[in-house]
Amino acid sequence: MTAGLRTSFVPSVVHQLADIDGFLEAVWPQLAPSVDTAGFLGSALYMADMALDAVEDVYDDPTLSRESLLAGSMSEADLDQVVAVLDVFHWLQPQLLLLLAALAEAHEAPSVGGQGRPEPREPSEREQAHIDTTVELAPADAGMLPEVPAELQLDSPPDLYRAIAVWPSYFDAVWDELQHLVAYPLFRQRGRALYFYARSSSRFLAVPLRADEAALRESGMRPYAIAEARDAVDRALPAVATMMMHCTAMRVGLGLREREVVGDA
Repeated sequence: MTAGLRTSFVPSVVHQLADIDGFLEAVWPQLAPSVDTAGFLGSALYMADMALDAVEDVYDDPTLSRESLLAGSMSEADLDQVVAVLDVFHWLQPQLLLLLAALAEAHEAPSVGGQGRPEPREPSEREQAHIDTTVELAPADAGMLPEVPAELQLDSPPDLYRAIAVWPSYFDAVWDELQHLVAYPLFRQRGRALYFYARSSSRFLAVPLRADEAALRESGMRPYAIAEARDAVDRALPAVATMMMHCTAMRVGLGLREREVVGDA
């Protein structure tokens, strides 16, 4: 999966799904050909642009900046590492959202997808940089990390915040500013819009996915494992959409506002 997504980082939800006997073995061979298409990446990056549009509307003049961070306790080298890690999440999270959305849609349908274009996904220097970037996760109880799920109504600190908490001075500054964004209706609404857009986009998988209960039983999965996988997917979906918004806000705070697909507004 990491090779297919062009990253070396394995998201926590993938670890969870990998621990469910037979699930990834049943679904990933079906998903991999679609992930390897230009259309899949294009749909993911379009959602990244959707997030940027909304973030700029509510966070157009951030107090946080590269200059303020460098004037504090961060070095240029540390900040460059933060930027590299954020770029991994910037591309990885929307792809993960599309995969989870397709799996959620497949819960109730005998087949999902098949309407996407088969053109292959071409290698890029940016994705090679993502493969070469090491993403470490701070312990879930480090510093102020326990505040994150409590404030955002999540089950545990998300990967994005654990990744930036490796640099405590950056995490502290970012969290002090971004925890308040959840109060903005447009910010919340766009997070929900990403969730629903991803689910509707599952029909554009290039290769149909069969992952309803009947198909998973045919693959040899037990009912309890199927239920566990469904629960993990359903819990992760809204969290990933929310973290797309937060990652975008972090990048805006560092002056990174380039659109990936639709061009500058």
